Amino acid sequence: MKKIILNAVLGLLLLMGSGCSKFEPATMDLDVTPVFYGNVCLLKCEANITDNGGCKYINEMGFLFSLMPEPKYREENVITVVADEKLETTSFDLDYQIPLLDTIYYVRAYTCTNAGTGYSDIKMVSTHAPN
Repeated sequence: MKKIILNAVLGLLLLMGSGCSKFEPATMDLDVTPVFYGNVCLLKCEANITDNGGCKYINEMGFLFSLMPEPKYREENVITVVADEKLETTSFDLDYQIPLLDTIYYVRAYTCTNAGTGYSDIKMVSTHAPN
């Protein structure tokens, strides 16, 4: 039993030391602007990582689109669009064509590191075309 606990503690220490000094999920700012071209709506999404959580390596970053107020990574009924994978960058962007007009979307940026998935604040965006 002592050997199992010792191995678990050593594994945790190795994981914590593998690229993350604070070992916390990243945080980021998000800006979303709807742009209309006739009956087409693009959401221009820009995210900037404000704190990488002490991790040097980013496994994946992207945006979440949902009709429900709190989209989460790999959650059912959430559209996940990967913007980039395995980069050492502090910003990422995406132009996403929305499938439904006259709808409220909830948009959130995410970043996956070995410390977990970090999120931006959620932006509520209307895809109702201005007259």
